[in-house]
Amino acid sequence: MNKSGLKKLDPSIDKLLYMLSQGCILHKVKSGGLLYPRTYYLDTENMVLRYSGSEKRLRKKRISWPISKIREVREGEKDYSKRLDPYDRGRCLAIVFGTNHEVLYLMCDSYQLRDDWIKGLRFALHMDQYMDQKQQTDRWIKEAFQMADKNNDGSLDFEEILKLLKQLNADMDKKYVQELFNKADTTKTRGKPVLDAEEFVKFYHMLTERPEIDEIFMKYDDGKGFWTFTDLCKFFYHEQKLDLTEDQSKELIAAYEPQKQLQLEDHLSPIGFRTLLASHDQQLFNPVHRRVYQDMTQPIINYYISSSHNTYLTEDQLRGPSRVEAYITALARGCRCVELDCWDGPDDEPIIYHGYTLTSKILFRDVLSAIKDYAFQSSPLNPNNRYPVILSIENHCSVRQQTVMATYIKSIFGDLLYAPEEPPNRIPSPHDLMGKIIIKAKKMDNPQMGKKLPRGHSSGDDGEVSDEDEAADVASNNVVKPSNANTDHKIKLSPEFSDCVGFKAVSFKGIEESINSNGMFVSLGESKALKLIENNRAGVIKMNQHMLVRTYPAGSRTDSSNYNPLPMWNAGCQVVALNFQTASEPMQLLQAKFMDNGGCGYLLKPGFLLPDERSTCPPTSRKRLNITIISGYQFPKPNDSKKGEIIDPFIKIEIHGVKDDTQQCKTSVKTNNGFNPRWDEDVSFVLSRPDLAVVRFVVYDQDRYVDDFIGYFALPFHSIQEGYRQCSLLTKRGDKIPQALVLFKVEISEA
Repeated sequence: MNKSGLKKLDPSIDKLLYMLSQGCILHKVKSGGLLYPRTYYLDTENMVLRYSGSEKRLRKKRISWPISKIREVREGEKDYSKRLDPYDRGRCLAIVFGTNHEVLYLMCDSYQLRDDWIKGLRFALHMDQYMDQKQQTDRWIKEAFQMADKNNDGSLDFEEILKLLKQLNADMDKKYVQELFNKADTTKTRGKPVLDAEEFVKFYHMLTERPEIDEIFMKYDDGKGFWTFTDLCKFFYHEQKLDLTEDQSKELIAAYEPQKQLQLEDHLSPIGFRTLLASHDQQLFNPVHRRVYQDMTQPIINYYISSSHNTYLTEDQLRGPSRVEAYITALARGCRCVELDCWDGPDDEPIIYHGYTLTSKILFRDVLSAIKDYAFQSSPLNPNNRYPVILSIENHCSVRQQTVMATYIKSIFGDLLYAPEEPPNRIPSPHDLMGKIIIKAKKMDNPQMGKKLPRGHSSGDDGEVSDEDEAADVASNNVVKPSNANTDHKIKLSPEFSDCVGFKAVSFKGIEESINSNGMFVSLGESKALKLIENNRAGVIKMNQHMLVRTYPAGSRTDSSNYNPLPMWNAGCQVVALNFQTASEPMQLLQAKFMDNGGCGYLLKPGFLLPDERSTCPPTSRKRLNITIISGYQFPKPNDSKKGEIIDPFIKIEIHGVKDDTQQCKTSVKTNNGFNPRWDEDVSFVLSRPDLAVVRFVVYDQDRYVDDFIGYFALPFHSIQEGYRQCSLLTKRGDKIPQALVLFKVEISEA
């Protein structure tokens, strides 16, 4: 076993990693086919990928990415962007970074070198995923050390350390820092005192001791300076609201106590307790909800479904680029319903783009290939990617190109496609449809099909159906379109394409009309949905007890902004589609809601929103949520902050739910301390419908004019664990901010 707890892949892996750590010249492939030679290094000691630039432009400068930022390493054969078209893809690879899937394209001088880099990078990814808490912390500290080591001499003097602490938001007493510096300097070199990397790790651990956690520890140690397994059981029972057995408490001590002698005696030190409290299972988010635990055998209309609007767009709705990668990004984030706007393209190749706009175009077949490759691919972000993926197709193609689309759908998806010839005797469940891809679109009439499967509006060899409502919505909002464009026209439907449709979409004519239409799907624009909910909430709930109701942003949102999804969810709408490319509060609420149930993209709706025969569970009672915001830890500066400026943080706590439950409050401001701010402030909320509530914590830096966003964390109310809990902060896009934590004490009671 190596230090990360992984078995080596084969005896040659050490040799391979050593070779990659020495550096190799690879060619960065830029847009337009430009090649830039750079020397790349895979440093598994510090878990970073680096490159050094050209002597002319970046003399002695090295740029690096933490391995933890890498989402995927792909062979060049999977180049969905077409950037590698001029080159031999067998010598190329693509490295995908972050939740937003920024891609680095590289070309190697040989096939073997390409394969070596793919193997080495993937092994490093496995190492990173299996690191324990202390290894992750030590790695982050070393990254900070390297950032401060401007002259690359492998050491930091006292002045360099003071500058680094200021960068890390630590405004600390100089005399105290000097004392810790002297303690850590064990080599005592002649001349100017310095700390090497290992000494700096020791110094940093001393500097970042957390007295608020030690205070919790001392409540149960009876002055001994350690806990017995009995003390640990008491802590869990009284504080964490969990009843541990003796064996379970001993297992926790064995896992988190770093001192071997204390382990043997079944004792836990303050350092061990600190590590235990930072573990995944002790976080604010309930670890049980990290797996699929809900009943997945009910009709699919009983579930909320994580859904994307105009999935192909990566920026605005008018001129922005369309990218195949956007589908991969959405699927990796747990999205289970993606949108394809299909139009006639040249050479009988259907294309996808935002019609009547200047957005760029991508090939329909390329999108299908990417969806097939990634629809059910597990990842650390989403290990439960096995439930059905729905393709919401907005069909603007001629009969000829619809037939081409049908050919691609059948040839690319094969047995993955759900398109039954005979009507099922009941609406299928997510479990029934596991591993299936479902086309949602208009469908021709089939007199043989009864209530359970879609029927069309008309019959004939080339059925005639209406366009999706969304096209009309877009075209009516000052969008560039041809003068002869008619968004209310009827289009002919290809029988071959119709045969591929598993879920039939119908135009909304009214609530009762939709229910009686034998359709499976109806779409509502944001404004129409809100008006319906306001005027006839009971009718909307009734409609989505019979079919899937999809909502989408108003056509006026040309900047790809999003609407608040809560009112739609609260009325039972299942497919609430948002612009995934826009990092904002609505997307953060969507990501928070669908963290639940293993992040599989399907959530069983509360009982009161289900048909009567499915409402077997009693109504959820009113709850009181009491939170003590204890402290923060290593908050970063805003991206645009001035050098040397220490932040003044405060935390805003928000409840998003039904109208009566929507509320917020905030802590006091802690001046000049983003390193270890302490609050010990209490807040309390009463929730009438806790089963619909999402709780969001946002850290801001107070500013004279506009407070700066630092990070956030959000989760469903029912996924909150009671007791002393920490949560990691996330960037606007959902990437984890290294080391940034908030410590709470949480109590939940009947209101």
